[in-house]
Amino acid sequence: MQETKIAVWGRRLFQNRLALFLVLLFIQLQFFTINLFNAHFREPTEGWELKIAAIDDRLTPTGWWLIPYFAGFWLAALVPLWATFTMPNRLYRQFILAMATAALAGYVVYVAFPTYVTKPAPEQVPGDHLLADLLRESYDVDAAASTHNAAPSQHVFYALINMCFMIRWRPRPHVFVAWVTLAALICASTLLTMRHNSPDLISGYFFAIGGYYAGVYLGGRVTDWLGDEDGPIVLPEPTLRLQRRLRQRLQRLGARLG
Repeated sequence: MQETKIAVWGRRLFQNRLALFLVLLFIQLQFFTINLFNAHFREPTEGWELKIAAIDDRLTPTGWWLIPYFAGFWLAALVPLWATFTMPNRLYRQFILAMATAALAGYVVYVAFPTYVTKPAPEQVPGDHLLADLLRESYDVDAAASTHNAAPSQHVFYALINMCFMIRWRPRPHVFVAWVTLAALICASTLLTMRHNSPDLISGYFFAIGGYYAGVYLGGRVTDWLGDEDGPIVLPEPTLRLQRRLRQRLQRLGARLG
């Protein structure tokens, strides 16, 4: 039976690792689009501020926690990019679809049930170092262009999904310890920079669980349909050339350092 055009395009997409990663990256970037939408069309306090007062009202914003917080942004994209070159077909599709599913479900919540966080005043941030100054400035930016999209926390569900798939890919004690620690630091940073309240983390945790199992199911079904679970990693030729150049430069750098 001849495949429909949708099936043909679907096959091409899921067999093209770079294209699949770029689709995920496009989906991730829509966080900023929806944030701008909410900031433009909604008042800063329109919606709900979810809070557990016994926890959230006792916290002090700390600039040093911006380090794992910013790491969470980068790892949400860089880990799937690394997986593009390394993970086997089934696991890679499950990973990408888990991240995409959690993000898309989160966007529905952001639009339908807007939540926000009341940021501290800049003078409430202790310290006179660079990271403290950056945290104060980030509150001013948030007040103008990033007023909503609090629950679920994307930092949390991206960090946890990254953790789960990295441990599945490399089930070794040091990998487990490293990624559990990193995910814990990223999740804690969302509270200790006071860019999220604790219910945002809890909801992010449940979105991570839902996204993970949705990705495992969907990625498995797609791979069974394509029948290439044990096939080689296939990348476009320009990507392979770039990979070879990077490997050569790393080898040269290693030789100089050695």
